[in-house]
Amino acid sequence: MSEERQCRICLAGPEEIDLGRLIKPCLCRGSISLVHIKCLQRWRNSSANQSAFFSCPQCHYKYRFARTRILGIATNPVVIASISAILFTLLVLLSSFITTYFMSWFEEPTDTYYYRSSFFYVSPFETAQELIRAALRILEDGDGEDGPIFGQGNTPSAQGDPQSGFSAPHSPPGIIRSFIRRFLLGLPIVGAGSIVHMLLHIGFLSPLQMLARHRSNSRRRDSSSRDVVSLIIIGLLLVGVAKALVQVYSFTESLTKRLLLRAEDAILEV
Repeated sequence: MSEERQCRICLAGPEEIDLGRLIKPCLCRGSISLVHIKCLQRWRNSSANQSAFFSCPQCHYKYRFARTRILGIATNPVVIASISAILFTLLVLLSSFITTYFMSWFEEPTDTYYYRSSFFYVSPFETAQELIRAALRILEDGDGEDGPIFGQGNTPSAQGDPQSGFSAPHSPPGIIRSFIRRFLLGLPIVGAGSIVHMLLHIGFLSPLQMLARHRSNSRRRDSSSRDVVSLIIIGLLLVGVAKALVQVYSFTESLTKRLLLRAEDAILEV
């Protein structure tokens, strides 16, 4: 029985493991009914007849691809958008841990005359650092000392009554509050990296660095001009975040299409 089971292309039997298993992809019967998976794929890709890629040249039966099980995931915008949102959220959350780890570096005050940057050359890493510092300063000024972003629970209720000698237990933040905090801490890195990469090609980094440095060195007690600068920086970061989201969507779309093309190569048996 093993001698009768042979590939109609290479005439080898099932012992050729490297060629894949023998399948019956069409309605042909007898000695031409079976074919190795890799032999069939090689034939489909090298045949001069274009229709041989989709159907059997003998019985003209159209191959059944594994694509039918995927139900067109590569062309469904809702599925792609959902996967892109999940990947983007994971990217922002991972970036928040980078922000937390380098928080002391981002919070260091910068000296305008000490920086190595000039009007003709501006380091993109230093510009990104200034943008992140400015964004963190904006979040800190708008959040306050005991807000959900930078607050440490230093309110009298959290510290307890000093006269009684007892301190109230510190209640850990909730899941939603921790998620919002992590998400807001990760957005500056994603937005700064994206906007710096975009403006690097048009040579607009020098004004951007000076603008971000002005806001990062200003405190809550400064003039109201910082509010205008804050709005500009927030707008630029949002543009960078939107650009990053579009790139994640494009990456997800191309990835699902590649997976679909590989799934199409898996021909189902009749």
